[in-house]
Amino acid sequence: MLISSLKRGYRRPLLVMLLILTCLGMARLQLWRAETRGERFEREQAALVSTPISLSAQQREREKLLDRTATARGRWLAGKTLLLDNKIHGSRAGYHVLTPLQLSGTEVVVLVNRGWIAAPRLRSDLPSVGTPGGEIEITGVTRSYETRTFELQKAPPQGAVWQHVREADYRQRSGLDALPVILLQTGADGDGLIRDWGSPENPASRHYGYAAMWLAFALMAAAYGFFAWRKK
Repeated sequence: MLISSLKRGYRRPLLVMLLILTCLGMARLQLWRAETRGERFEREQAALVSTPISLSAQQREREKLLDRTATARGRWLAGKTLLLDNKIHGSRAGYHVLTPLQLSGTEVVVLVNRGWIAAPRLRSDLPSVGTPGGEIEITGVTRSYETRTFELQKAPPQGAVWQHVREADYRQRSGLDALPVILLQTGADGDGLIRDWGSPENPASRHYGYAAMWLAFALMAAAYGFFAWRKK
């Protein structure tokens, strides 16, 4: 009887301690995210004002190309255009339009995210995207391909509509020799696409707020444990 009572007496403080440690762990995770995402944001902002690099077939080192302002000259491969699904702009569903640009004088391409276009009312319909012919030069900012690997169900792309664009998948399915980065096109091009690449707000501030919230939860749990012990 006494042993059973002692076990019940230890149960509550152990649960409180576990709750405190969980909250502290979540706070630490948010601080880590604030640090890593803040550093990436600063690199991306610095890229916007840096001297542009000119993309060429010889540039294959991803780290040297990533998060840079860049120019590319070549011609669009309009027949290889794909639509990245589930992209929302202004509370409206649509697609990101991605078209490979074949670099002048080579067989190498850089995949260009040309911007957002609204989806038609019927899901079975696809938007009409105008693509200029001839040689052009565009400016943009280089970003990485998607790296997320977890999916509840991995489904192959349905024609031109893709759910994800990862480098290895893109190379295999397109059959193209692509540079290891995606170019987010900036500036007007008369194609009607919307090029809104996100808010200038540093995401680190949001994660610092989440960390403070978890620390507050930890303090509340500690206060509860203390007053429960005093009462006992």
